[in-house]
Amino acid sequence: RSAMSDLLYEKRDGVAHICLNRPERRNAFSPESIIRLAEAWIDYRDDDSLRVAILTGAGDQAFCAGGDLGRLLPLFTGAKQPDDDWDRKLMADLPHYRSTALLRPFELYKPIIAAINGYALAGGSELLQATDIRIASTNASFGLTETQRGLVPGAGSMVRLPRQIPYCKAMEILMTGDAISAEEALRIGFVNEVVPPERLMPRALEFADRL
Repeated sequence: RSAMSDLLYEKRDGVAHICLNRPERRNAFSPESIIRLAEAWIDYRDDDSLRVAILTGAGDQAFCAGGDLGRLLPLFTGAKQPDDDWDRKLMADLPHYRSTALLRPFELYKPIIAAINGYALAGGSELLQATDIRIASTNASFGLTETQRGLVPGAGSMVRLPRQIPYCKAMEILMTGDAISAEEALRIGFVNEVVPPERLMPRALEFADRL
């Protein structure tokens, strides 16, 4: 792992820029990124100078591939004991950090724009359901892959997804675990727009300026 933070949080011109920063692991959630994401949302909520947030993932391969199966899920199940400060901090208040990071339940009355490049799977697709405007790159794909591992989506998708897209499509996504393309996500109304990769951040910033 690099010496850099697993999550980057910057404030520029009234915009909170939040970037999941583990490109070598497809931006999968680590204990550090869960904690830093929860803290970023709280700071965004409480900082009156911030009007809108842009959420994205580092690199061009993934927005977020969900929880790190090697690091995070064994902690949750007790198969692995905490072995660093991030592990210990997370497990000391797991319900708070997990629910705040994934925005359920968390009261936030400011808009969130998602800029999705590459895979948004499992917890990555769950987090998207808490965002307001979603811009996808042509190489984006979406899926709730939990069922293929005998898991239940843990961040509210069973309630959120059928409220946001047609019921039968939500059930297909939830029950098969198969991923869908950016074009299909646009067709069913899960994202607002699909743009070429080089237009992704400029388009997100255009929306941020507008809001």
